[in-house]
Amino acid sequence: MDAITSVVDSRALGLSCLDDIKSVAATMSSAQTCALCIMRFLQVPAGPEYLSRSLDDINQALGIEAANPSSNPPTPCPVCLSTLDMALVDQIVVSFKEQGYDATTAAISIELPKSVYVRHRSMQVFLKRSNAQLGSATPTDLKEVIKYMVCQTLATELGVVGDMDSGMRIDIGYSHAASANDHQFLIDREGSSIKTKTFRKHGVYHTTGDSKTAVLSELDLCHDDDFESRFACPPPAIAQPATVGSLVFKRAPIFIGGRYLKLERNISQTPFFVGERRITELSIADVVGEPIKALVRCDAYNLVGSGREDADVRMLGDGRPFYVECINPRYALVKPEQIRAIEDQLVSCNSPVQVRRLQLICPEDTSIIREGEEHKTKHYCALVWFSSPLSQDKLDEINACGKQSILLQQKTPIRVLHRRAPLTRERRLLALELLPLNDKFYKLRLESEAGTYIKEFVHGDLGRTTPSLADMAGVTADIIELDVENVSLDFPPAAAQ
Repeated sequence: MDAITSVVDSRALGLSCLDDIKSVAATMSSAQTCALCIMRFLQVPAGPEYLSRSLDDINQALGIEAANPSSNPPTPCPVCLSTLDMALVDQIVVSFKEQGYDATTAAISIELPKSVYVRHRSMQVFLKRSNAQLGSATPTDLKEVIKYMVCQTLATELGVVGDMDSGMRIDIGYSHAASANDHQFLIDREGSSIKTKTFRKHGVYHTTGDSKTAVLSELDLCHDDDFESRFACPPPAIAQPATVGSLVFKRAPIFIGGRYLKLERNISQTPFFVGERRITELSIADVVGEPIKALVRCDAYNLVGSGREDADVRMLGDGRPFYVECINPRYALVKPEQIRAIEDQLVSCNSPVQVRRLQLICPEDTSIIREGEEHKTKHYCALVWFSSPLSQDKLDEINACGKQSILLQQKTPIRVLHRRAPLTRERRLLALELLPLNDKFYKLRLESEAGTYIKEFVHGDLGRTTPSLADMAGVTADIIELDVENVSLDFPPAAAQ
């Protein structure tokens, strides 16, 4: 007996003998059903048989005289709509290969036309009416067979193993326009549980409510006699097979963290636009993100910093912690030296933006950036102007105050009031030192809590920040230049390094 016969014989628990198996196979063959659907209805589990069997193989193995000799090209299967055609599997695998992912595993999801479920039921009713008994047998799920075929071909051709927990997803959606309304009779049935709604969007009409779940639920409520009176049994022939209507490859993002230095002014952290006009020529996101994007071949990226300095403020010292989220990367298995090469590249071209400690980080490590927003401290150095020179006594008085923490009440600055909520925030200066340079210019060094508006502390923002340096000096003050010298947040984490 052929191998397929032994598989069917051992698995078709609802069939009492080989004659029952032959009866089912012959009846389905007469309805132009494909070999793989016959095996499904005979409970052959998803396995190697599905990769190498034709209708002629089944007929020969079971000793059946073919009612419909195999045609070339074969007639599309009216049950699965030829979604089991190996040509579609090859199309999916070739498309995945062309994307160039370095993934070693992949999770497969399948979306079938709703008509497949109607036609599956039609074949079940036809077999009952033809006395080709299935007994208690439940056909092997179509999706499981497709997943097996795709996974096995991926493994054979590309070494990619199927794994439902994989961060690499392949979402396959089949479509078949000619049978798209097969389930309409279920909607039209008296007392139907399917409630549809049609709406127009962008000039195109859409219908909702007839989901796969709704169709399956209504099929369960529809008795065989009612079904047979409304839909052809066996399922009607189709002229064209189903196609892969949508094929989406999605990979979990990877994260590359580090610290950036901004050595020149007028560089924003992310592209800065007012309307359609770009305000700054360069951004940290562009300078750092583009070479990372080229390295991992991602669709897009997001740069997330531990806070942000204004465009006209330099970021010095050890740099500001940040990470880049790489969306749908083709290359995730990048080596540390490939990432560090980006640091060298920026140095060699004398870029005004430099990066340090650039490395792959775990997704969990990104929380350090968010959690550090309220807990980190920053060190600043500023060039400050006063309307009148300060006396030595006043200078000593200010520096004496700066040896202890100063609690500030800061209303949302006027300069950002158009995009931030009008709140009053308490922030603390942890240290302050004012050093004279010449005449009315002074160097201001200070340490503050995260979220402190330093510019507003200096000039007072029309009384919206109290106390201010101008209040403490008793004269008008303004800030000429500002540098961030340190952000006290340990990132990237040592474990990542």
